[in-house]
Amino acid sequence: MQAAIYVRVSTEDQARHGYSLAEQRDACYRRAVSLGATSVLEFADEGISGAILDRPGLNALREAVRERQVDVIVVRDPDRLSRKLAHQLLLTEEFEKAGVRLDFLDFTWQDTPEGKLFYSIRGAIAEFEKEKIRERTIRGKTQKAKQGGIPIGFYVYGYSYDTETGKVSILEEEAAVVKNIFRWFIEEDLGVNGVAKRLNDQGIPTRKKKNPWHRMVVRQILTNPAYKGAWRYKGIDIPVPAIVDPQTWSKAQEKLKEARRLWAGKSQQSYLLSGLITCADCGNTMTGVYAKWWGVKERRYTCRKGFQGVRNSGCRPAKMILAAPVERVVWEQVCSWLQDPDSLVTATIEASPQAEELREELKRIEKHLKEVEKGREAVLDVLASGLLELDTQTKNKLGELKRRKERLEQRQKELMAALERIEGKAGKLEEFRLLAQEVLSKLDDLSFAEKKALVRTLVAQVVISGRLSPGKHGLAGVNVTVLARIPEPGKDGSIAVN
Repeated sequence: MQAAIYVRVSTEDQARHGYSLAEQRDACYRRAVSLGATSVLEFADEGISGAILDRPGLNALREAVRERQVDVIVVRDPDRLSRKLAHQLLLTEEFEKAGVRLDFLDFTWQDTPEGKLFYSIRGAIAEFEKEKIRERTIRGKTQKAKQGGIPIGFYVYGYSYDTETGKVSILEEEAAVVKNIFRWFIEEDLGVNGVAKRLNDQGIPTRKKKNPWHRMVVRQILTNPAYKGAWRYKGIDIPVPAIVDPQTWSKAQEKLKEARRLWAGKSQQSYLLSGLITCADCGNTMTGVYAKWWGVKERRYTCRKGFQGVRNSGCRPAKMILAAPVERVVWEQVCSWLQDPDSLVTATIEASPQAEELREELKRIEKHLKEVEKGREAVLDVLASGLLELDTQTKNKLGELKRRKERLEQRQKELMAALERIEGKAGKLEEFRLLAQEVLSKLDDLSFAEKKALVRTLVAQVVISGRLSPGKHGLAGVNVTVLARIPEPGKDGSIAVN
């Protein structure tokens, strides 16, 4: 008989119950031997919560069960399998279906309605206990915060934190950088991005010493009340050493607030293709900008990212494409689809994988499945004749054949589903034609928001390549590709249509 033992311990379990992996391992091994096991496989998870189902040791055990390598599983108690009742029941059912028996050291398992009920009740109690522990932990942290203690790890730039004593102290080198950030922002009228740029230009390292300063990191420093001496935890202010005085911190908040107010007061330009347009040359998304170009302010799309900390700064020299011509091309394409919905659906079907190609692959899959099944039957016939023993190598061979069969069957399902989608697209034509007629009747009356919504319904992406030819206007030298979104609920795809 092949047995498996599963042991798990978290730091919390060791502290509260005195569990240890060694203790569980010895006890479970002795039980497995007493049950008549000729060999014992061991699966363990150390320092992992029982509330999590995805554990390396448990996953390996489940795989061994699926591979028919286990006859009985020995565990100290159901809590070791999982702290959640739903997970306990799921695992129990999974093992039972595989013909594997569960044996608990500290719990009598009976495969009867009464035994299953008791097992469920015990699992519910374990889950309740876990939640109570969590509640007490949260309550303890909150109480500690109210008393002025640090309830969790304190990892704030400019400070050091002693986990043994819970003491927070100032790191003078980093604190000097924090003071400069506040001073530059308030007194020198540098914006958040300007402060980040100066830090990078001066070669001042971040705490991790490998990433550049990002404008969002600077903003987080400027808005963190810890620097004025009040670190905030769940609405509770905990006193810590101040790096800047409260007046300086307040001035920074006022300036940030004023910047937001000024930005909100600016006339915002509308961009029809926001979130849809991409530069094929550098891979960046293109955002709308209202900026001067040869002395004239115009709406344009650009792939340039000028803020500090960005990984891809975009094309050089900067690519600035006029917004109006691009939007006109895309809108005309959308209107043409609405005028001729048959063409859109036909183009979609033609651009999709050909049904004949899928059928050919499906035939190849079916052929491979027959070969795998033939190979499996051959191995079983040899075993039945006594010419071959069911050793580890043979088990592995059967396991590999089984896994290959499962993979082929999965691909078979995918191909069949793809064929169904292709054959069903034509049925969407009438539905799309009715929608097109309804929209065409009120095209001239659509608001910008309605146009934007319509574009997003029909367009998956707009790809820009090339750049404006010198001395030219419009889109000379620029290629615009509009990718259509297949009008099939829940099954989006895209095709190049021009």
